[in-house]
Amino acid sequence: MEKRAIISFYELSEEWQAEAKSNLDEYAEDNMYLEPHEDANPTEHILWDMSEVMPHAGVHESGFQYNCVMPISNNTAMLIYLDNSGEGAQYIII
Repeated sequence: MEKRAIISFYELSEEWQAEAKSNLDEYAEDNMYLEPHEDANPTEHILWDMSEVMPHAGVHESGFQYNCVMPISNNTAMLIYLDNSGEGAQYIII
């Protein structure tokens, strides 16, 4: 399980802002993102934007409780627990 802050476009570094704009074009500034790890860089890592997150509560077989799901590919998803403040998230990729 990973835990990350949820941040705005303006809290991203210039490198990550450029990545966000290449992914979402004019919508990049309006989205929220999972904060990238400090040692991550846009050429080797994914910037997870929250635009595809859908509310859906459940419990994974591992016991992880989630309240949102984000599809990643045809057979992969991210199960997310957004905290009540909306400032942080815990997630697993299945």
